[in-house]
Amino acid sequence: MVKLGTIAAIGFDEFDPPEWLGCYRQLGCEVVQAYRNQAKSISLEQMRDAIAAGGMPCDSLHGVFGEQFDPSAPDEQARLFAVNTFKREAELADALGGKLVVVHCATIRENGVPPEERACRIEQLKKSIAELGAFGTGAGITFAFENMPGYHAIGSDVAELAGILTEVNAANTGMCFDCGHANMVGDPVEAVVAAGSTMIYAHISDNSGKGDDHEMITRGTIDAEAMTVAMHSTGYDGTFMLEVFHPADRIRKLIDEGLAEQLAKLIDLANGKK
Repeated sequence: MVKLGTIAAIGFDEFDPPEWLGCYRQLGCEVVQAYRNQAKSISLEQMRDAIAAGGMPCDSLHGVFGEQFDPSAPDEQARLFAVNTFKREAELADALGGKLVVVHCATIRENGVPPEERACRIEQLKKSIAELGAFGTGAGITFAFENMPGYHAIGSDVAELAGILTEVNAANTGMCFDCGHANMVGDPVEAVVAAGSTMIYAHISDNSGKGDDHEMITRGTIDAEAMTVAMHSTGYDGTFMLEVFHPADRIRKLIDEGLAEQLAKLIDLANGKK
């Protein structure tokens, strides 16, 4: 059964976990994905305390990301560093009670990359998927590779990413479908169909189609109901995870505007209820 979840932003001054996550509970959220501030040193206990303060269990961890954590890096040592880092992220997820790690499948390249490098990166990503899948099978952790905005080296083409995951066919791997990212490069409904059964987790946010705004779903240009119906048609039964970073005051305003009821309707659609 699809259930509603939220990001748990940990180590950010603007987000107080008890207040902030309490607002998301009012929206109907039941689980959290841990997301810590990479600019700070945050201990396991601090992460556990923040999650506990929110009153919802952790189902996953958003893995670290950035230039040095690129599983598609053409340089083999850089790729291996990223893979080994994500193995440690899996151990952290497990310690928090989660069984899934979200992985950005490539770093940012604003101007794109040459065809030869792109082909190399795809092969490097395939190796990383296979290696993390083998590790995850033994550790009991799944790695979800996220489709990215178009300014990343690879990964913005959902159909291509789904094809890579299908070709590698590694256990304990799949796609984290980010509908906001998909909306920046095309039609999210078509992207859901392209993702198909490779989709094992979902980041849900909205935008204008131009920037990664992390707006609340139903408040941007995505046809949320059509997308959710398409997700149900693929057999998706994971978390509908709100990756939205609004301050608590804005969440309370959205609650007053009836957002909880709108989200409940989407969850019903995701579970095949009319």
